[in-house]
Order: sequence, then structure tokens, then C-alpha cells
Amino acid sequence: MITIPKNITARGHDCVVASVTMVCMYWRNVKQSLPWNLPLDFDHEEWSSFYEKGRTYVRKSGMPFNNIKRYLKTLGLPVNAKQELLEDTYGLRNLIRANIPPIVIYDRNYFFKHERGIGHAVVLVDSTEEMFVSIDPSFGPKYIHKLPKTDFEEAWKLKGNAVIIIYPKPYKIRERKTPSTTLMDFVEKGGQAE
Repeated sequence: MITIPKNITARGHDCVVASVTMVCMYWRNVKQSLPWNLPLDFDHEEWSSFYEKGRTYVRKSGMPFNNIKRYLKTLGLPVNAKQELLEDTYGLRNLIRANIPPIVIYDRNYFFKHERGIGHAVVLVDSTEEMFVSIDPSFGPKYIHKLPKTDFEEAWKLKGNAVIIIYPKPYKIRERKTPSTTLMDFVEKGGQAE
């Protein structure tokens, strides 16, 4: 399980800002040797300023991804950010196994009521075969929320299987592709796979 050092309560449409702040706190805690310009004390006022500045990038529909990149870049943090539209939950599980906390955007209204709504951001910190465990900034003070896999997959798919990955600049995040042999390659090689 990925340990987020401090949970933040989101206000209004600030779930993305809260999630980004929590993930940056996570990397500040586990990658202390990087050139951070923020203190290790997560109760320090600089972290409050970090969160409040992020709120200026929020629109009524949330925080667009290009705003997240611009926000992190203006603060000069030693992290990169990218948005992916994953094919399925295997990618999420691989990120969690690699101790990279993904921020997922899913339709929470659909998850709870089967009614379409706007996206909601949470940080995934663990997974089992049956569920994902999230830190949900809107559920403070009880932040941990379990998301049954089947219901979550449906609600996540409505938002394009979107995930925001924030990772230290020395890291390289590449999609892992499984080598495959086409039927023609297989036949041409006399029934031998590569």
C-alpha cells in the first residue's frame, strides 16, 4: 500500500488540486534527495500556499490537465506530469505496484447513483482482485474509500479511463508492450514463436 503523508480535504471542484498536492507530498517524502523548494514538514504554510495557488488553476469543471503541467512547472518542482487514457485497470495496478500513486478521474455520480456527472479525482493507493483503495479528498476526515472493481471500471470508462501520473524527473514512464507474433509471422517461422 502506498502511504500518502498527509490527507487534504477538497472544497468544491478542488479534488484534482488536493490529489495533485497529496501526490507531490508523497514524492517529497520518498524522494528527499531531489532539489525540492518545499519543506518536509507537510503542515508548513508553504504547503498551504501550494494548495491555494493550485486552486487558481481550477475551473467549474475541475482542473484541466494542461493547467496541472503549467502549475507544477511554475512552482519549479522536480516532478513531471502526464495524462494517459489507459486501456484497462491493469495499467493502474502496475503503477500501484511500482509505488507510483495514480490520480484517476472517474464519474462519481455514476458510481454511486448510476447518473452521469462530472469527473472526480482520487489517488489510488492499493488494489486487490476485487477493488481499488483510494484516498478521496472529498471524504475527509475519513479519506480512505474502497472502490469495487466492476463499479469503478464502469464509472472510470465514462471519463475515458483517464489517469494523471506525477513522477520524479529522473524517472522515465514508458508503456510496457508485450511482444506479439502475428499469425503470418508464426506460419512463416514454421510454427515457432519469437
